[in-house]
Amino acid sequence: MHRPNQSAISQITLETRGYGAKQFFVRDVQPLVLEACRRNGIRFEDYAAKLGVTRAALVLILKGHDPVPRHMLDSLQHFTGEMQGAAA
Repeated sequence: MHRPNQSAISQITLETRGYGAKQFFVRDVQPLVLEACRRNGIRFEDYAAKLGVTRAALVLILKGHDPVPRHMLDSLQHFTGEMQGAAA
């Protein structure tokens, strides 16, 4: 599996776009969350469980296929250290 380099990961932001009342990630943010998991010593599956979703559901959200709940966006911003770049 290809792992993006650190500079590529640092370019990723948690930017969202609204479609109706729902927010979706503009681009794939999974590498950013995976890197945060590595930094924090938590498995991706365990982080998904902490958010109250399955690994598969979290992947769909992070890749922009499913909407991201507001509480999850707040948690992801805090977890990844990304407090800017996300639309409210």
